[in-house]
Amino acid sequence: MLYKNMLELSQLHCLITVAKHGSFSRAADELQITQSAISQSVKNLEERLGVRLFNRNGKNIVLTLEGQKLCVTSQKFLNVLEDTIQEIQDDKNKMVGGLRVGSLVGISKSWLVPEVMNFSKKYPDIFVNFKLGLVEDLLEKFEKSLLDCIVVPEDSVPQIGEKILFRDEYITLVFPKHDDYDISAGVDLTKLSSYPLIFFENGDLLFSNWSRRLFGSVPSKVNRRLAVNSHGAMLAAISSGLGIAVIPTHVLERSYFKDKVCTLGKNYEVFYQRYFLVYHKESKDLLRVKVFIEELLASNSGGSSAGGLSSGPKQGGDIKELLDHDT
Repeated sequence: MLYKNMLELSQLHCLITVAKHGSFSRAADELQITQSAISQSVKNLEERLGVRLFNRNGKNIVLTLEGQKLCVTSQKFLNVLEDTIQEIQDDKNKMVGGLRVGSLVGISKSWLVPEVMNFSKKYPDIFVNFKLGLVEDLLEKFEKSLLDCIVVPEDSVPQIGEKILFRDEYITLVFPKHDDYDISAGVDLTKLSSYPLIFFENGDLLFSNWSRRLFGSVPSKVNRRLAVNSHGAMLAAISSGLGIAVIPTHVLERSYFKDKVCTLGKNYEVFYQRYFLVYHKESKDLLRVKVFIEELLASNSGGSSAGGLSSGPKQGGDIKELLDHDT
């Protein structure tokens, strides 16, 4: 197999240099190693390939036919490798190349998508690969270094990577604009629990979390009406009068049904969870990744924003300082 005959770059350098000078001693001078090291490197290369690469006639060292083939190919390969390394090093400090970002669907639609699109327009030489998916899929890709940075809830932050608080998510009660739903500020939990409830899924804890934070308790019995794993479908159901639900405020703000349903206002919005921006520590050495993180967080640092997400604290200084700091 190919890997069993893998050659070392140092051997190829020795081959090319000896061929250029026709001398082991002059090749050793150029590479600043001993003549015996040059001879041993060529010998090992010949043994690895099972062919002679040089004919030695006294002081004359000339390539065999096999040696000529390998020398020409090696020179081309090393030239391409050198150009590639130089390009990578140059790209490291330029706004070019690829950027791979991942996030959950809900938070992405509310806020990340427009920011990523703005970044892509601003830096047309960067190819942005924006992955929307489930937490498990995002974490797997991040841990395999298939994503440069991800935005995930606090309880899903991976052990590897650096994290910066991104935003706090809030939830609120949403109910129909129907006379059957006599809900206003000051309503008690007993009355609320009598109305039909719509859930995201059977294990949905949004209503329980909202009730506990506002009222200090969770109703022992609720009137379950519908479970549907789509916030859009939930809002459509609320608008049609099927029931009430607790919805993330950023989902409500971007929804078609925003003006077709009711809420109890800001005083009834409660904190639900935090989102963190996570990136590989070594990624900060790439200008495109560093600038993306800086601009993403800078656009998020002005307090409450569209989508009902509040900005989190900057945790120890400004954004550039966070990215420049080694932990």
